[in-house]
Amino acid sequence: MKISWYLFSKTEMKTDSCNLSFEYLHRDGGNYKIFGSIIIKNIDKISPSKATVLLEKRLIDTEYFYPKMANIPLFEEHKEDGDFFTDWYEFDKFSLTDENPSDARSLKEFINSFEN
Repeated sequence: MKISWYLFSKTEMKTDSCNLSFEYLHRDGGNYKIFGSIIIKNIDKISPSKATVLLEKRLIDTEYFYPKMANIPLFEEHKEDGDFFTDWYEFDKFSLTDENPSDARSLKEFINSFEN
């Protein structure tokens, strides 16, 4: 059991990739999905699993959020109200990335912008 935990931990933080990709989606009433991601600077080197635990506490049913309240840009396709429009988005996951941040907030500020 210790070996699998060790391998999981080493794999999760093994590279120089220290920024986190916040991956999310919008699913309309017709089950049409659009995916997006925001790259967050992770100066504290928090693991994706720890960031997920911190964020899920602030989400509706651990996965839903209102993008406007969290300052998440709306997908262009969903700016208009339609028959199948829902105004909440779904959290998918955090993952490590070496991409440059696309959001100026720290991870803590980003997570705190979500309200349950």
